[in-house]
Amino acid sequence: MFTILSQAFNRTARNWKMVLTVFIVNISLGLLLAAPLYNVLQSEAEGSLEFNKLVNGFDLTVIIDFLSKHGKTLPRFWLLGFVLSLIYLMLNIFFAGGILSQFASRGTFRINEFLKNSTRYFGKFLLVFLIELIALLAVCIVSFIFLGVSLIASENSTEPVQMAWLTPSLLLSGFLFTVVLNIGNYAKVILFKNLSLNVWLGFWKATNYIFHNFKTMRIYWAILVVAVILVLVYLFLESAIGMNTAFRIFIMFIVQQAFVFGRVFMKIWMFSGTFEYLTLKPVPIAQSPVITVSEPNEATGDTENKLSE
Repeated sequence: MFTILSQAFNRTARNWKMVLTVFIVNISLGLLLAAPLYNVLQSEAEGSLEFNKLVNGFDLTVIIDFLSKHGKTLPRFWLLGFVLSLIYLMLNIFFAGGILSQFASRGTFRINEFLKNSTRYFGKFLLVFLIELIALLAVCIVSFIFLGVSLIASENSTEPVQMAWLTPSLLLSGFLFTVVLNIGNYAKVILFKNLSLNVWLGFWKATNYIFHNFKTMRIYWAILVVAVILVLVYLFLESAIGMNTAFRIFIMFIVQQAFVFGRVFMKIWMFSGTFEYLTLKPVPIAQSPVITVSEPNEATGDTENKLSE
């Protein structure tokens, strides 16, 4: 497992130009919303110093007071935020084909080739996302049922007893959510490597593959743990640095951009881990008979060692 993680990390790091491109797109979408929203907040505040209270931390009272007085001017920005979120989601699906093609080619990153390959696989990967969305909705229903049963069973109980009832349901929900998300990643890579497959069959093969090779989930969870650690480091730096002076605000701006870059890197690293595992242990696909020449077993042994580590 650690060999796959390190090789996937190295592949992602080697393609830093691609990671930087996706990062710039993410930042640009954020600025499209942040810049006009900041101007509106400044004008609506009319020179009020109330927002300065937010410098030292989140204050719900300030937010509620502002929304009660000026909330009518903000709906268009909620709509803009919703539209930009959809664009962000579509772009991440769109970039998946370009990312996998770059992993497969191992060549120099070229933006025109990246966009062309992204376009080529967008249709299939969008269908994968829709199937994944249906599966996530099913997981939500199952999770709410289990949580409801736990709440009913622990009604009128003490808080520790309620937590004891809720914990298994929450763990099961988290487990199912991560499994579905990982299946989505594997479905994309399987469809990328086997163009003849239809989307439904690709998603089914990804599901079957993960449950027969559960080490894939360990790889996914390992990267997820690194992502959680990254969030904790960011929260620590935010509380330690603060935003009391212009210099500290500048430092926090740099930290925030580094955090966004790290988040983009984690997503691509996770994709790279999926690609690496399926390269070492491909999904068996029924094909026409092909005459092959037997090779020494050294390569096979090396692959087994990587998967067993």
